[in-house]
Amino acid sequence: MSELLDELRSAIADADGLAGEDRSHLDQLVRRIEIEADEEEDDDPNILDHIEDAVGRFETEHVGLVQTINRIANALSAGGI
Repeated sequence: MSELLDELRSAIADADGLAGEDRSHLDQLVRRIEIEADEEEDDDPNILDHIEDAVGRFETEHVGLVQTINRIANALSAGGI
């Protein structure tokens, strides 16, 4: 999971034309995913909803970000989250 998060951070940093508000939204999502991945209990049952929201928000303009976010969602789902 940490490799995927590093990839997402890098994609966020390299994204051209990403507005400050959007960058902040993605940074918050990364923090939520980190917390969720570190927790043994599911403290945020809506983490996949947050991920889905990010996918919908960025899917047309930032395809690389969305691909990485989708891989993280799949990893979280496979881990039972």
